[in-house]
This record gives sequence, C-alpha cells and structure tokens, in this order.
Amino acid sequence: MLLHTLAHLLIRRLAFSCGYSAASLRERVYSAVGPDPEAGFLIYTAAGDAEGTLGGLVRQGEPPRLAQTLLSALEEASWCSADPVCRESRGQGLGSLNLAGCHGCCLVAETSCERSNVLLDRVLVVGDDTTPGLFGDVVDALRTASAERI
Repeated sequence: MLLHTLAHLLIRRLAFSCGYSAASLRERVYSAVGPDPEAGFLIYTAAGDAEGTLGGLVRQGEPPRLAQTLLSALEEASWCSADPVCRESRGQGLGSLNLAGCHGCCLVAETSCERSNVLLDRVLVVGDDTTPGLFGDVVDALRTASAERI
C-alpha cells in the first residue's frame, strides 16, 4: 500500500513538472517478500510525441530534481481538499479498499494505475496525529522550514 500510494503521489506531482499529462504516466510496483525483501516502483510513459517538453520525465529523475519532486509530493499529500473525511475514512472507493485515498489526493487515471486505484492510504506515507507515516518526520521538517521562512 505504501509503495503504491507513493507512486500515485509522485505521478500527480510529476504531471506538473515534466510536461506529460497525468494520464500519460504509468506505474509499475515491484515488491518481493522473503529472506531478501526488495521493493520499488517505476514511473514511465509510452507516449513518444511532443509531450514532455517542460523538463522531461527522465530529467526529473536526476538529482536534485527527484528530491525536490518527492518533497513537493509529500507536502501536497499532507493535506487533501476532502479532509477530514478522507483522512478519517474507514474505507472508500472500489470495495472500500482505500483508506485515506480519494480523487482529491491520491487517485490517478485508470490507464495509469496497474491496480485499479485500490489499496491507497496517504496516511501511511505522511502520517497524521495518531499514525506515524514513513515520511512523517520529513513532512514535519518541511512545515517547520516553511514556518521559519515566514
């Protein structure tokens, strides 16, 4: 769920910075359980036309752009226009398989998602008052840095 949600958050953010529409980007989530657990995801496009002239998808994966994109995606995911309903949901979407994941924060085009936009929970990624997210400390640091600039 965590990798899948993070991939969706990055797709949504990359659509603003790489020049491709969000519907042109796709994900592939990889995970292996066992003695040597590994996990990751790939965001790619099969479009070979004039899209992507704002910076290109490959260029967005280079330092320091990838870090900036990831930080922007995490900052955006810390709030949803449907909060608190989205954040406190006990199940939404197809078969109630999403927790904190709605059209306002996590869902992408059906053609972009290999898992039908299910098994999403942004609270696992960014955390909230009761649940520590994987990147919760990063989001807190971003908020502190923003407050110091004001």
